[in-house]
Amino acid sequence: MAASFALLASACTAVDDERSDGEVEALRLGRVHVVLETGDESEPDDFEVSARFAYVRGLDEDFARARIDMPVLAHEILQAPECTATEHLTAPEGEADGGEIQELLLVDAGDLRVEVGESRYDVPLTLVPDLLPYMSGVEYIMYSDELPAMPVDAVTMSVAASGSQTDELPPFLTDGQVPTVLDLESSFGRYRGSLRGELVLGWNPNEPTDEPITLRITGLIGDEPSGSEVTCVAADVGQARLSLQYLQGFGLNPNAEGLRVEASRMTTRTFDAGDFAGSEFIVERRETTLLP
Repeated sequence: MAASFALLASACTAVDDERSDGEVEALRLGRVHVVLETGDESEPDDFEVSARFAYVRGLDEDFARARIDMPVLAHEILQAPECTATEHLTAPEGEADGGEIQELLLVDAGDLRVEVGESRYDVPLTLVPDLLPYMSGVEYIMYSDELPAMPVDAVTMSVAASGSQTDELPPFLTDGQVPTVLDLESSFGRYRGSLRGELVLGWNPNEPTDEPITLRITGLIGDEPSGSEVTCVAADVGQARLSLQYLQGFGLNPNAEGLRVEASRMTTRTFDAGDFAGSEFIVERRETTLLP
């Protein structure tokens, strides 16, 4: 069984280029992505912040997104309860269109800061690797193995930037809700009374919500991944049951000795920052469980 899907239009703005003769259209793609991952006895917690603001000319959008690690989110492609091989969610990198003007510039947003509860983080800026002649600029990346201290109840996270040296990306401040923890649990069951197995998942529901849970399921032999990773989306109602035969149709290894299940709950909002209209602020709660 194959899940049908199409890439959706992304949060970007197509505008006439003001730097040349106006014949080449420019895309502006902006995203701030925060991940709060709860570890287990063998893995530490993980707190990640990344931010990129890309000015793109003469390059296909899918090609540009693959280069700057800004994929379209799974729940914008799949509808619950659909699954597919994870590799199918990422458009092939393809090639530049061969035009005379090719530019992929990651714009400096100035000092970038994230605040949650009483914690404040200054996100460092780094130069992008000088691998392609048309790609340059800076990105924001921060990793920590400690999660910020937060109250149990819903809490707001904010991100602020001092802005670039031009009017293209002025100072901005926006906020979003931190998703509640999932308390993910998993087990094996029988699929509708048959001898075929199913993966049974449970978590702390978050109703009502329009955004589903994203699940990434990988077969394991020993501690090593085996076969294809499968991505599914499920309604955030606290439980999901997935036929193993159905998952194997997307490349899950039928001979796997165990499964690794990663679940994500996200909140997403858009904000405008100068020419970077429709930029995304994503806050993601992520939990992983191992099922022998």
